[in-house]
Amino acid sequence: MYWYYNTFTKPDDPQTCLAYTQSAFASFNLIVRLTEGYTTVASAADNSVFVQVTCVPQAQDTWVVVTTFSDDNNVAETTQNNVRTDIQTTVRID
Repeated sequence: MYWYYNTFTKPDDPQTCLAYTQSAFASFNLIVRLTEGYTTVASAADNSVFVQVTCVPQAQDTWVVVTTFSDDNNVAETTQNNVRTDIQTTVRID
């Protein structure tokens, strides 16, 4: 089993970061799992990878952790990088 994780901050509240996460999951055809009742964690998977995104409120922003698990090293690394990049580059437009 291989796993990758990375952290970063976003200048948004945790719920907005989770909305970005849902969008990223959809972009990569990941099936959402284990989100009902959770306010700061979202998980998704397909047949080759499991992804968890945790959004932790901070004083001025949200700390985001993207973690992936897979039996395939390349899938774990690529999925982590793709989901992280998608969340990091999404900008809220009001």
